[in-house]
Amino acid sequence: MWGNSIRKRLVGRTLRLPIRFNSTGPKVPPPVKSSSNIVNYLLISSVFLGGGAYLGLSYGRNESTRLHPSTSVRTISSLAELKYADDATFQRGIEAIIAVVGKEALSYDEEVIKSQSDSFFATHHPPKPQEQRPKVIISPKNTEEVSAILKIAHELHIPIVANSGLTSLEGQTMHTRGPNSIALSFAHLNNVVEFNPEDLDITVQPGVGWSELDDYLKSSPDGKHLLFPVDPGLGATIAGMVGTSASGTNAYKYGTMKENVVNLTVVLADGTVIKTRQRPRKSAAGYDLTRLFIGSEGTLGIITEITIKLHVRPAKELVSIASFPTIKDAASTAQEIITKSGLQLNAIEILDQTTVSFVNNSASAGGKKFDEKPTLFFKIGGPTQSAIDEQVKVVKAIAKKNNVIKFENSHNEEQNAVLWSARRHGLWSTFEYGNKVLDDPNDVQIWTTDIAVPLSKVSQVISETNDDLNESGFRGKFSVMGHIGDGNCHFLLLYNSKDYHSTKKTVDRMVERALKYGGTSTGEHGVGVGKRKYLVKELGESSLDLMRSIKLALDPHRILNPDKIFIIDKDENLDELLDAGHIVAIDKHDCCH
Repeated sequence: MWGNSIRKRLVGRTLRLPIRFNSTGPKVPPPVKSSSNIVNYLLISSVFLGGGAYLGLSYGRNESTRLHPSTSVRTISSLAELKYADDATFQRGIEAIIAVVGKEALSYDEEVIKSQSDSFFATHHPPKPQEQRPKVIISPKNTEEVSAILKIAHELHIPIVANSGLTSLEGQTMHTRGPNSIALSFAHLNNVVEFNPEDLDITVQPGVGWSELDDYLKSSPDGKHLLFPVDPGLGATIAGMVGTSASGTNAYKYGTMKENVVNLTVVLADGTVIKTRQRPRKSAAGYDLTRLFIGSEGTLGIITEITIKLHVRPAKELVSIASFPTIKDAASTAQEIITKSGLQLNAIEILDQTTVSFVNNSASAGGKKFDEKPTLFFKIGGPTQSAIDEQVKVVKAIAKKNNVIKFENSHNEEQNAVLWSARRHGLWSTFEYGNKVLDDPNDVQIWTTDIAVPLSKVSQVISETNDDLNESGFRGKFSVMGHIGDGNCHFLLLYNSKDYHSTKKTVDRMVERALKYGGTSTGEHGVGVGKRKYLVKELGESSLDLMRSIKLALDPHRILNPDKIFIIDKDENLDELLDAGHIVAIDKHDCCH
């Protein structure tokens, strides 16, 4: 070591030093065999040897502290330099992976690679699209193959981004460390592993979609009375929903993914396979590792099996909708139902009048024309029709106090689908309407964002944000959709690429408003790269430093979905690149950033 070499050089010099005599005394050569001189040599040598040892130990301690910090958290400044595989190393890794999974598991198809890199409906796009993309897509067939792939990637420092539904909105699957990056696809991991109807749980592979799971249950003799309630956007798969802690319209009654996952099988960065717990509904056995991975967006491990809770479907469920003169009236109605009525409805959703108009003008919305007013949507369930009627009576009375204009009820499942279609088609109806209201109809961009606030602040936040958007030039160019039952609101802003910066400032104000009222920058979309910058204000530096410590403990080479949620490289400038608003065309849809 460096300390040892210094010590040797110092000792060598010590033994060659001339003996200095007293300048005022007679210069008589010392006796050759004087014991006092031997002692002097030893004393001087000891001093230098001790100094060298101290330097060596000190350097060793500093190096150890850098690699294994003695503090509880990891600040950005404490991070070591980040290096990933070069071209030759990456190719060596691919050859090793082929030996495990076979060539047929790899795809270099250009169109497929584009789909893994970006999507036209995403809010954030790669600033450097020719670099920030995977070089290859690998589709493993089981947990063992995932483990083998990660062992190789860990050893060679190859970044990996896992994906399934590719429906995330905040850049969660962006390959920020491409092009020597692997997209790990769950296309072949899309089966039900074990179904336990008596225990109300089911174990699935990561590529199973929530809507496909619903079809599976409805078609099963033992499962047609059961429901997996978490229902985010169409196309979302169970693993992705775990990664972002997704929810949906049913979260008001049934909760989010955090409340509906029993256990996980996870492959860690070095290939280690763990199962977070057994199958009971409750457990106090050690740390809650299951919740650690929910919401981690693939940065801590690759999920290969998920055991989720099932619920008994309502014996009967109908839909009611109520329109109001203002969005504040609609929000106030929802707040009273949630906090004062004593009812536990199955779902409460809100749309603003612009969203309703988008739905009415959409070719995919089913044909029914809704009143173009702020509207609440209710799912009301119970064992009998009379039980539902009693709840509807209470809801209608509260709505009447808040100036309801029109109140409609469904009477069967077919009418349920028609009334609920306005809520389900909100996103795509908004996107479709962009070419009718924007200056450049060939450059339709959509900024989809969500916030969540305490229930008592929902009405105020929606009203203030609605006013801000209208005053900022977005009148007729934005939609409001909310899981208002749990305080989660979605705002969809239509814009042309040239207006990126003004749109970004408007969204910044929206998030700041939510935080001011004790809310969060994201209720269910997750952080990805798009909302990293808000977390310092929301959670504080120390909380992010603790997350970074957990990340580095489980993924020391930082290969798993790099740069998501928080900064892992003190030298990266991703936030600045995203804020710069580069314009990039990825396909027939021109995308901003």
